[in-house]
Amino acid sequence: MSTVFTKVRRMLRQWLKGPHADLGFRPQPDFYYLASFPKSGNTWVRFLLANLLAGRELELQGFGRYVPDSHIKGDLAYMADPTTPFNQMRPRFVKTHLHYRPIFRRAIYIVRDGRDAMTSFYHWRNRRSGKPVSLREIIVGETYWGRWSDHVLGWLNSDCKLLVVRYEDLYADTAGQLRRILDFCHLQASEEQIAAAVAASSFERMRAKEKAAQGAETPLFVRKGGSGDWRNLFSPADEELFWQYHRAGMIAAGYGDRVS
Repeated sequence: MSTVFTKVRRMLRQWLKGPHADLGFRPQPDFYYLASFPKSGNTWVRFLLANLLAGRELELQGFGRYVPDSHIKGDLAYMADPTTPFNQMRPRFVKTHLHYRPIFRRAIYIVRDGRDAMTSFYHWRNRRSGKPVSLREIIVGETYWGRWSDHVLGWLNSDCKLLVVRYEDLYADTAGQLRRILDFCHLQASEEQIAAAVAASSFERMRAKEKAAQGAETPLFVRKGGSGDWRNLFSPADEELFWQYHRAGMIAAGYGDRVS
């Protein structure tokens, strides 16, 4: 019964504050959303853009001042502070893992082979959480973020002005994909500036910053990068279940049907 009252109270609070009160911020016309299902390369794109916009290599604590993560309370505070670099720039970039909503009018959608995204999410969640989840729960969408394919299809079929960036393309040609993002957002940068941002945002640099900030014993958000690690986790039954639930999302995202 207490759970029912909690849900009703939450719904009432959201109704009183408006349909987007749960965002934690007020959307603005100049916002570009860095959107993705978790563990699809969003943080990497965020680091690339923040280092480029800052014109220097940032420490881990500095990224939210340039490209805030809307799921981190401290970054929401940066968004509300008119003196932060974020609020001095136009356009502005905001990271989100939310499913598409009509309020999101412009976005860069980062998509990754669903099997790799789920594998990375599985390892990250089970190293950081006291409540482990099974791979099956992730595949069928029984976690907070729901089903991967619903997320992908919701964004790809939206009315949003959208640029799709595939993780695998970003991994193969980081500078080229960063240039695509800048062109989409009508931002100028020299080849030297792009190269510097790419170097500052390498997996080695990001992991080193995490270790320095959090200590060697803390599970890292940046795990290993790359593609194909799902083969080390998925059983044949897991892969069969994956295709049962996510064939439409894989085809829509350009990965084809039953790719190995």
